[in-house]
Amino acid sequence: MSFPTEKSPQVLDATESPDIELSKETPGQSPGSVTARRQKWYEWFAPTDTPAERRLILKLDGLIIVFVFLAYWAKVLDSSATSTAYVSGMKEDLKLYGNQLNYLNTVYYVGFIVMQIPLTLLMTRCPVNYFLPAADLLWGVFTLAQYKVSTITQLYALRFFVGALGGFFFPAVQWYLGCWYKRSELSRRGAIFFIASQVGSMSSGYIQAGAYDRLNGRFGLEGWRWLYIICFACTVPIAFLGLCLLPSTPDKCNSRFLTSDEIILAQERMKSENREARQPFTWPGIIRILKGWRIWVLVAFAFFFSQADGVSSNSGLSLWLKAEGYSVGKIDTITTVSPAVTIIASVICAVLSDIYDAKASLIAITAVLNIFACVVLAIWNIPDGLKFFAFFLSGTADGIAAIIYAWANEICAHSAEERALVISAMNTIGNTFGAWIPLFVWKTVDAPRYLIGYNWTIALDVCMLLMLVVLHHFWVREQKLTRA
Repeated sequence: MSFPTEKSPQVLDATESPDIELSKETPGQSPGSVTARRQKWYEWFAPTDTPAERRLILKLDGLIIVFVFLAYWAKVLDSSATSTAYVSGMKEDLKLYGNQLNYLNTVYYVGFIVMQIPLTLLMTRCPVNYFLPAADLLWGVFTLAQYKVSTITQLYALRFFVGALGGFFFPAVQWYLGCWYKRSELSRRGAIFFIASQVGSMSSGYIQAGAYDRLNGRFGLEGWRWLYIICFACTVPIAFLGLCLLPSTPDKCNSRFLTSDEIILAQERMKSENREARQPFTWPGIIRILKGWRIWVLVAFAFFFSQADGVSSNSGLSLWLKAEGYSVGKIDTITTVSPAVTIIASVICAVLSDIYDAKASLIAITAVLNIFACVVLAIWNIPDGLKFFAFFLSGTADGIAAIIYAWANEICAHSAEERALVISAMNTIGNTFGAWIPLFVWKTVDAPRYLIGYNWTIALDVCMLLMLVVLHHFWVREQKLTRA
């Protein structure tokens, strides 16, 4: 399935950039007209970017992308710390039995889900350069406090606040990136940010295992308590780095690293994208957002996307390898291929999206690949090589995350408040359903052949393709009305 790209070739003055080449005259084209050379896949800047723009973009990458990458990586460490701590002595020390681990995860997700939209909207009212690092620092403090707990009740309370302070980070950063970067730059930056979660997944096991082996019993502390101390130690320097580096938003920017000319240039760049500055929240404005098509279509689309990564997120590969008699070492090594595939897919999709503006086509291709992988796994009785290929191929499902949120930033460009509400609602709905649907679809008793889960994922991807047609229709129609 292919869709037309969302933008037409730019026609510019030949004196504006040395990278713009004269084109041959074609019928109906005025003599001497020129078109911009298309950006190459390996080029970081667009040919039309001026030297001043390139300096600004490099500064923004150093000030913003470095922080959000490191901060997201640290949060992934904590998301797995409790499960690791549980099997590393916390269960016995706190006398946790029955379903307490499930309850801990539930409390975490309650804070994670309930506070996503309110905190993301609150951030739009505050200086972002202080809000994000301060929330990160508080998240680190609540994470550290978990090493001192002596009862499960204390741990429940702390896990709620850890979930609340960490849960809004993803949609908040997506909104923040949309305040600074053009649509031809967003997907790559969003991909770098998203890749941090995959790097965190690949590195967390090694970090936590090494910490437990070397620190268990040190200074009279059990190894599982050291896990939380390490998470805190990773977070605090990153939070202070954010306080030192992050600029606010272009409309109210106070950065020691950006000149006044660069701030004006950033404002002009956002105006050229029709990306509006922040405005006060009003009830008529909220009602207008709720009456529009964007929030409903984008949130519905996000539901199908967020659940379609079930193959890679429900341990099907590791459980199959265990059933086949693979050693723990080989299982740990082989399962790192899936996040590596996600990283590669994210980079490829982001580059192609920014250069060719082919978001719809990339989403459609990824959905088809995931359908193929799930069909193969649903059949199950196939050669092992094909089964490995299907498991690894399913890692591409999350590769389109960056371009989906970049597209949401573009679609809602006219209102900073709508961008914040829509992006946070998209992420919230995915996490809300992701917290309980696996209990019915990805049942452990069905492992390693999750027949229901694979068929469920096929249905999700088919629905995502249908919603993609709906989303593309509304977006193209709105563009035509705007141009008219």
